[in-house]
Amino acid sequence: MSPEVIERKLALIAGYLRDLQPYEGASFEVFMQRHYEVERLLELLLIAASDIVFHLISGKKEEPVPSSYRAAFLRAGQAGMLSKELSGNLARAAGLRNILVHEYAEIDYALLHQSIPSAIRDFSAFIRELSR
Repeated sequence: MSPEVIERKLALIAGYLRDLQPYEGASFEVFMQRHYEVERLLELLLIAASDIVFHLISGKKEEPVPSSYRAAFLRAGQAGMLSKELSGNLARAAGLRNILVHEYAEIDYALLHQSIPSAIRDFSAFIRELSR
């Protein structure tokens, strides 16, 4: 993945964040009317971020390719690509993606609603950390 592609993916993440921001202060009722949109935005954020992280890790020949999104984010923190705090936060968010996509568990919509500010914070930090 070229630096231009990484830049484009970071721009996509920024766009998804702009689309998610109106839900940050939305009531639970408003959120529930559009929860599928929020779910999809969170999924897109995680996919774009993990694409970048997988690429950066695979570019290091001595690093084996991680087996999951969670492992990739944790490895990015261990390798100094992301701060440890951010890599841990994104690793936890990867579990949410699995629930959203694969329906491994019932979605706790109250928790999903409450996670919007954290997602905005963490993916904004992801953009900042990778733009250095």
